[in-house]
Amino acid sequence: LERPRGFRAIFYHVLVFFMVFTCLALSVFSTIQEYEDQAIAILFVMEIIVVIWFSIEFFLRLWSSGCRSRYQGAVGRLKFLKRPFCIIDIVTIIASIVVLVMGTSGQVFATSALRGLRFFQILRMVRMDRRGGTWKLLGSVVYAHRQELITTLYIGFLGLIFASFLVYLMEKDVKETKFNNFAQALWWGVITLCTVGYGDMVPETWQGKIIASFCALLGISFFALPAGILGSGFALKVQQQQRQKHMIRRRQPAATLIQSLWRCYAADS
Repeated sequence: LERPRGFRAIFYHVLVFFMVFTCLALSVFSTIQEYEDQAIAILFVMEIIVVIWFSIEFFLRLWSSGCRSRYQGAVGRLKFLKRPFCIIDIVTIIASIVVLVMGTSGQVFATSALRGLRFFQILRMVRMDRRGGTWKLLGSVVYAHRQELITTLYIGFLGLIFASFLVYLMEKDVKETKFNNFAQALWWGVITLCTVGYGDMVPETWQGKIIASFCALLGISFFALPAGILGSGFALKVQQQQRQKHMIRRRQPAATLIQSLWRCYAADS
């Protein structure tokens, strides 16, 4: 369950992924009026199956965690329960049980009072990467390039503040303007610099349009830098991991060869 190896283990985890994905898809369809009734009925049954399944799996993982020395005994089991992914499992299981218990029929999923608990059920997708390889890779890349990212974010933040303030000064006296305060100008600056462009707020004066053009160009040229930094960092990190895996695969044959040569040498001596 923790370190899947072999066809059966991979098949089990793929099956669990499809079950979680099916529940997520049914949750989406339950918010669409045309498919609400059918999706809620199927989702209620799927939720019962998933809760029972994950509860049994959780207790099996808790029971089998004692095979490792640091998780043996009551203190070890408690240490195992404090792991982040175990906490996520506990939260999702409890949230699912509460949603199921508080309703006597599948219509429990349609009540607005319990829709907030549905968020915790979405955390099931997080548990798919139980070993945390994705998050460790992301964290290592961000940490390795932290100085470049901080620099770009700092300069981008300064550009956002100055551009929003200048547009606010140019537009605040215009009749029927939407730049009524600096907060609204900051909202416009964020949307413009991120090149989203909702179009709900646009400058009317030519000075404001010049500043807006500068912001758009700044967003295209400068705000793409973090993506490039992270992309190159991911590529380098993946290459490094591949080299490490290659070295690990070569280590065992090399050790076997050295042992064989040493035995031959000892036998000749």
